[in-house]
Amino acid sequence: MDSSFRIARKIYFHTILLFVLFLALQGCTNHSPISNANIYEIKINDKTSHAEVAFTRKGRTIGLMFREALDKDHGMLFIYPQEQSLSFWMKNTKIPLSIAFINTEEVITQIDSMTPFSLMSHTSKEKVKYALEMERGWFEKNGIKVGSKVGLSPEIRNLKTE
Repeated sequence: MDSSFRIARKIYFHTILLFVLFLALQGCTNHSPISNANIYEIKINDKTSHAEVAFTRKGRTIGLMFREALDKDHGMLFIYPQEQSLSFWMKNTKIPLSIAFINTEEVITQIDSMTPFSLMSHTSKEKVKYALEMERGWFEKNGIKVGSKVGLSPEIRNLKTE
């Protein structure tokens, strides 16, 4: 009887352990790329890119942190409720990025390169409503510079920001 009790107890603890591990692994998916439902086309000059859109406080706070890589011609567009001075850093961000600050007229006012894991702030020199992060060098490689016009779809412009 003592032996069967130990076997039952061992099975019970193994079952609980597997369940806890399953829950822990489910929690790890929080930093995975989000669904295609939040990815939109953005046109700059004659170049089309795709951007995941961060328009909530939580989305803007997490940004591209913890990502391993970006797909070709993909990035993240940050949208704010109104024009303001924006500041970004690269804490917990593994991918070398370039950031374009964009005003309400959808014109790029500044482009900066950012270093992975750096705590240095990259602050917009002017008040802007949008910031677009792409793989470092993407803007230069595609002939996009300060003054380039960004084409945001009405879907993007109509997202309710927090």
